[in-house]
Amino acid sequence: MKKIAMGASVVAGVSVLGAPAFAGTLTGVSTSGDVRVFEEIGGGQVQLSGSNGSAAIMDALGNTGNVELDDNIDYGWANETPSTLTANFTDGSITFGSVGQADWLGGLGTAWTNGIYSAYTAQFNALNIGINSGAALLGHIQNNPLLSTKNVFQRLSDPNIQSVTSNNGEYSFELAGHNTFASGLQLNVADPLYPVLSQMMASEVVKYSLDGGTKWNYAYSFGTPSSAGEFDQGSYQSGVVDAGDGFSFTRNFKFTVGEPAAKVPEPSTLLGLAAIGGLVAASKRRKNA
Repeated sequence: MKKIAMGASVVAGVSVLGAPAFAGTLTGVSTSGDVRVFEEIGGGQVQLSGSNGSAAIMDALGNTGNVELDDNIDYGWANETPSTLTANFTDGSITFGSVGQADWLGGLGTAWTNGIYSAYTAQFNALNIGINSGAALLGHIQNNPLLSTKNVFQRLSDPNIQSVTSNNGEYSFELAGHNTFASGLQLNVADPLYPVLSQMMASEVVKYSLDGGTKWNYAYSFGTPSSAGEFDQGSYQSGVVDAGDGFSFTRNFKFTVGEPAAKVPEPSTLLGLAAIGGLVAASKRRKNA
């Protein structure tokens, strides 16, 4: 019994002493382009801040506020201002970027329309306007006044980063958005598309690069886990609203990107394992004596 208890004690020591902490600490931020900060004001509300400096950004990312990139693109491609937010952690960095016309024409438009059509096939078919595939939806967004006048892609291109955390190579972040796709497009209830688009969810689109890299990837969500890819962790009611317009930021969309670095055993873990090995060897020697 003593030998068993001693072995259990060593195993417990390995579990406690050898458990590495991987979460990184946010140490600073930097931005470029057109950046707006929405700050928490209490009572479940956020409002546009009078500052877009580093302190205001870090404060917003640490509570229910958010940081918006390239707000003016909502009004058309002519207003496009490529904008970025870089979050620096003790274990790496992630850079977020706004999305522009070149992104949508370079393949994002096709991927996004295929994705949302797949997620909401029944709803699009119910419109009875010939949207029976992602390609057909893309054509309607570009050419059918019912959609082409809504600035669909532009309204998806100014992401609001609500939070970001780091885990040694893996990054989790949230985008603040709308409860429904209809709300995101600011459709009036009288709009013929409203009854159907109000049954859908769609986050804005953000592009990101990891740890100072130059490769951009896209992240977006259609509301439920994996609806747009493995990085898509679904969404939830945020519990806050923009005090200015009364309908924005009511839903947060969750994402996880990158991969945690391989866990290297700590010295305490190796010592614990060595101790266990010694106990086993000693036990065998006594048994064979």
